[in-house]
Amino acid sequence: MKTTNSIKPPILLKTILDILYILLIISIISSFILFILSVIFSEKIPFSVKINEYEIEEFSTAIILGISLEFIISGIFIYIIYLLRKVVRSFFKRKLFTPIQISGLKLIGQLLIIGSLAEMLLDFVMKLILENKAAVGINIDGSFDSLWFQLALGLFFILLSKSFSYAGKLQEENDLTV
Repeated sequence: MKTTNSIKPPILLKTILDILYILLIISIISSFILFILSVIFSEKIPFSVKINEYEIEEFSTAIILGISLEFIISGIFIYIIYLLRKVVRSFFKRKLFTPIQISGLKLIGQLLIIGSLAEMLLDFVMKLILENKAAVGINIDGSFDSLWFQLALGLFFILLSKSFSYAGKLQEENDLTV
């Protein structure tokens, strides 16, 4: 049976998450600056913006609010990547089942669920505002961007958190009996 001292740190995963985090930060900051400059200096949008396959040509209060909420949802996703980086880095200390890992995994799961539901709600409201019609339905999508996959992934992280918590208690009891 392997002990926790023989765990190899996930270097490739850490590297991928670091690169993804940096690229997302650069992307969101540049998009936000471009959005702010467009709102301040022009009523017409100088670049192509699509929301729910609806081409946006002018800024209105609803459009600005919708895009702002999309930035907040993107911020939640970036924070999820930050938390994942933090959890993965905690594995480099060669300890498992730590409170940082348990709470990090649980928060990641909760944020995935909240972000997915917020995205769904925003899509519904923007469709209502932009196209003046409400549509409710179930869409089974086969991609990683699917609402159902994101919800399942969020629940998986919460389950993983509970498993880590239980394993941590067992490890603590085992350490006390030895």
